[in-house]
Amino acid sequence: MDTKTKRGYGKGWLLILYAFLGYFTATAVGSAMNAASGTLADLRGWNAAVLTSLISLGSIANIVAGFVLGKLSSKYSAKKLSLICFGIYVAVMLGLGATSNFMVFAICLILANGISNGIGYQLSPVLISRWFPKRKGIIMGLVTMGIPLCSGVATMIYQAGYGAMGSIGGFLPFIIIAVAAAIILIVFLSDNPADRGFAPDNGIKVEGAKEEAVNKDSIWTTSKLLRTPQVWVHGITLGTQLLFASGLMVQLFPRLLEIGFDEGTASMMMLASGLLALPGSYLCGVLDSKIGARKAAYSSFIFGILAMVLNLTGTTAGVWISLVCIGMVVGGAANWPASLCIEEFGDSFANGYGIIQPIIQVVGAIGPAFFAAFYGITGSYRIPYICGAVLMLVGLICFKLFAKEGFVKAEEEKCAAK
Repeated sequence: MDTKTKRGYGKGWLLILYAFLGYFTATAVGSAMNAASGTLADLRGWNAAVLTSLISLGSIANIVAGFVLGKLSSKYSAKKLSLICFGIYVAVMLGLGATSNFMVFAICLILANGISNGIGYQLSPVLISRWFPKRKGIIMGLVTMGIPLCSGVATMIYQAGYGAMGSIGGFLPFIIIAVAAAIILIVFLSDNPADRGFAPDNGIKVEGAKEEAVNKDSIWTTSKLLRTPQVWVHGITLGTQLLFASGLMVQLFPRLLEIGFDEGTASMMMLASGLLALPGSYLCGVLDSKIGARKAAYSSFIFGILAMVLNLTGTTAGVWISLVCIGMVVGGAANWPASLCIEEFGDSFANGYGIIQPIIQVVGAIGPAFFAAFYGITGSYRIPYICGAVLMLVGLICFKLFAKEGFVKAEEEKCAAK
């Protein structure tokens, strides 16, 4: 195989497209339910608020799926696991559109949310770590653009499908996207890039990157990871970014109304915040590729603090700039965990990421409740935003002081010396 240095990503573009669709799919269920809850409530006679609350149960499914698939991907083929997940996803998405039984719908929704999250967040990075072990920063920046894109268009896609073909039609476009991703995976990709005639990183030698031997007998078992304090430190500190991003987006619309914007302007600004996360994801990837994921992760904490301070000014200019900062936080929160785990764990990536990512999701799931609690106490969205700035400042300090670089290598050397 020709492994001479080449420009661009070569056959790796197929993986980039696949992972982009994987992250899009991971976001589809929750985003589509923003429109589907009201529509299906009218159609089936269900309670719209109860339908929306099912997304919270879906968040629990995300954590469970992340842990289970993370464990399995360290032992079995990420490609085969992904294809199994796609099969389940298509079945339960069809169930969402076809059933008139609320309990069946609830089960399908929770499964769809957890399985799709596993496809995007848990299994796609495993393939990326093998195809682009040294250029993962910019790759993660590209593929995670699927998250804000889906958030921005999922409602329109659902409404168009529902208008054309009824209840099944609302979910059909998302099924088609998932099937397209599965076809790319089957035909063009493999767990080992060499099987597709692809040299990792497209044969490009990355300055400062040091190649490591494959670690076939990793010390990083589930028990070992859970007993390692640095795993928890990284999971919790990076999880504060997801907590901030997930909680903030729930409170952003009412906060804009509180400041004095009308509903039309606030809706436009909400759309803008999602779209700004597109270049935010890419720019985070560029930053990662320049200075590394660990240093780049500081930027999300800083942008989060700036976003809150600027929003609290209440000025039009300040709020618009805060939306740009929020876009950088949302983009970075999806990028850093996978990128940093690739840097630290190398060929034990699936082991480490399979534990750290679920920890991050557990912390992130607190987000909506975190902001809502302070609003409930004060009756104002101003105090929750101040608390958001404090949260990111504390996260920044803890990440700087307690998250140690090279902890994986140090522990492996310690075990080898015994």
